[in-house]
Amino acid sequence: MKPKALIMLQACALAAFLAGMLAAVTTLRQNMELRGKIRNKIETLNQLTAIQQTRDRHQAALRVFEGLSNAQPVSLASMGRAILTNTTPEIRERETRNLAAGWTLWQMEVVFNDVELDQVPGFLQMAATQRPPWRLVECMLASSRKADGWGRVVLVMEAAGKHVGREVLNVGRQQPVEKAREESNVKR
Repeated sequence: MKPKALIMLQACALAAFLAGMLAAVTTLRQNMELRGKIRNKIETLNQLTAIQQTRDRHQAALRVFEGLSNAQPVSLASMGRAILTNTTPEIRERETRNLAAGWTLWQMEVVFNDVELDQVPGFLQMAATQRPPWRLVECMLASSRKADGWGRVVLVMEAAGKHVGREVLNVGRQQPVEKAREESNVKR
């Protein structure tokens, strides 16, 4: 009887050992699958955190702009007349896009004919220091054949404003240069 009991005990121990090995292999395989899923979830969580940080920065910038007493960009025509002497800018609307929460992005083309080129950086600096600021998008300079340091300047500027109307930016009105051209065409 004893040998039979010993064999039974050894068979049970072997069965328990094999069951343990099978459970260990199954657990290892499941852990490998779960490790990949957890890694993907951590990566997704990191991406969501980065998106939230970007959103928080944008919301903070929006709060700063909302807090401005004047949420409208300064007229480019008045700045041009104040900074640049002997010229009046021609201003044309290029593009208008509606942004979030009543904000509008204006893209304007400002043309200075026969201007001293060394006065242009002062205009750009003044435009950039306004609140909200004007940002330079494109710039084209053409020198004049008449005199050194003079030329034609075409600037594309953009600014965001809240509840901005065309009258604020001098859009929709005829500029003095355009009006003079039309009057000379009518007289002919």
